[in-house]
Amino acid sequence: MEHHGEGLLRIGLFSRLTAISVRMLRHYQDHHILEPAVIDPFTGRRFYSPAQLTDAHWIVRLRDAGLPVSEIGAVLANRGEPERLRVIMSAHGERLRGERARLDEMSAAFDRIHTYLQESTMDINVRQIQMPAMTVAALRRVLPSYGDEGELWQEIGPLMAQSTAAMLSPGEGVGGASFLDPEYRESDVDVEVWVQVAAPFTPVAPLECREVPAREVVVATLLGSYDGMAEVTSAIGAYIAGHELQTGSMFNIYRVGPAQNPDPAAWVTDVCFPIVGE
Repeated sequence: MEHHGEGLLRIGLFSRLTAISVRMLRHYQDHHILEPAVIDPFTGRRFYSPAQLTDAHWIVRLRDAGLPVSEIGAVLANRGEPERLRVIMSAHGERLRGERARLDEMSAAFDRIHTYLQESTMDINVRQIQMPAMTVAALRRVLPSYGDEGELWQEIGPLMAQSTAAMLSPGEGVGGASFLDPEYRESDVDVEVWVQVAAPFTPVAPLECREVPAREVVVATLLGSYDGMAEVTSAIGAYIAGHELQTGSMFNIYRVGPAQNPDPAAWVTDVCFPIVGE
């Protein structure tokens, strides 16, 4: 029989009618989203009412849209409250957009693998240089991620103008970013951006004016986009290990960056590690 008294539907037929597997029907029962109308106390068989077909079809639509079980339950419970539904669905839409962006980044990284394997021909010259002393305007903050470095660059210019920092002529000074955590971090990263200036000045907080002494550094130049950074840091790592050097926090000098040229192929970045100790 395909029914059990009072016009109920066996779980197998209900599964067929709703395109929900029996396993998932039990999962929804466990989460109190779609509970059987009747459970036979002797056999444990589950039966559903025809009226529950509508709920089941809603669940399928919401499931296919990627809503988690907890939010499916919230949607079903709030179907009569449009404003509450709007909040739930809006939040899920934002989550989907974030996931789409993440997948786009993964796809782009996957596409770059072929280029990296086939065209890894960068000529990397690792060397030790004496970097002269300089006066810098510096802005330091813990950021959500390394990708947020641009926030500091947007802020440092106006702060330098307020502080009447003496700017150097284009091509005379350098600017860059220092990564002050001793290790790579996935979040809450300590970053400082800095610009060489002509003379000491009185900074407007949180800007700082600092004298950086002359120092010996290991440096290699990255030509082009930051996709090639792994090759450069690999070469630097081999050099540091081979010469048994002790080094401090990594910093980049942006000889040509996005501010000077929007074309990544034109970027020139000195990747530096200061030598410390003996």
